[in-house]
Amino acid sequence: MFNKKTLLALLISAASANAMAAASEAYVDQTGDNQQATVTQAGSTQLSLVYQDGDGNIGTTDQTGSDNRSGVYQSGNTNQAAVTQNSVSSDSTVAQAGDSNQALIVQVASDNTSLVFQTGEGNEAQVTHGGGGHHFSIVTQDGTSNDANLSQGGNGNWSFITQSGNDNVANVGQYGDGNLSNVFQAGDDNVATVNQKDTGIVSAEQFGTSNELRVTQGDLATADILQVGDDNYAEIDQTGSGNYANVDQDGQLNDAFITQSGMTNEAYIAQSGMSNTAFAVQSGMNDHASIIQAGSSNLATITQQ
Repeated sequence: MFNKKTLLALLISAASANAMAAASEAYVDQTGDNQQATVTQAGSTQLSLVYQDGDGNIGTTDQTGSDNRSGVYQSGNTNQAAVTQNSVSSDSTVAQAGDSNQALIVQVASDNTSLVFQTGEGNEAQVTHGGGGHHFSIVTQDGTSNDANLSQGGNGNWSFITQSGNDNVANVGQYGDGNLSNVFQAGDDNVATVNQKDTGIVSAEQFGTSNELRVTQGDLATADILQVGDDNYAEIDQTGSGNYANVDQDGQLNDAFITQSGMTNEAYIAQSGMSNTAFAVQSGMNDHASIIQAGSSNLATITQQ
């Protein structure tokens, strides 16, 4: 298993040495059988490191622009990593320990940073940094067949995805400026989908099996979701401005829905038990809604206009 601090130190050290020279540099180190490493560099002052230890790993780096740095580290068998940087002053690190993991990173614009860490088997991560740049993301996967997809447009977005377990899916899209999202999944078969416009904040945590959450944000929205248990569902739709939503689910088969199309509203839903359903709909301004359900098969609806 790779040590994250060690990998980052290696890349930073190589970048410091590279900064003293105008030419590009590429280093490939392979141990094992049937490894493939391909490095293509155009532009100036590029740095690429590819390290492979195992059998049948494939590492590809394509750099255009200037002052980009990329590190691919593969330990295990049949892992695949592809990094494309058509950028200026962007950094990328992929570290894979295990078998048949796949990582794809695409960076355009400038000053992007992407880190992908995969441990286990059959995990997939895809990261795209576009728009005006200045994006930062970390994807960490530990387990089997987890899937993470992250797309950042606009400017200055930050995203963190952590998956521990099996068959979890996280999809995050940040298309405006200044968004922050943190998705944490521990368990199996959980699904998280997040879409953010401008200056949104999402914190989503899933513990258990087959929980699902969906968040859609407009401007200046904040959403906090915690799911503990199995087969819970939470959906937050914030198309207004300055709204806050919080969902806390502990149990099984609970459903929570919050829709905020107004401004500066607050909505809270807390569910413990089984098969509870709650709806909060806010289309006005400065309203507050709170629903607490403990037990089974309860139904509550709040509408504020």
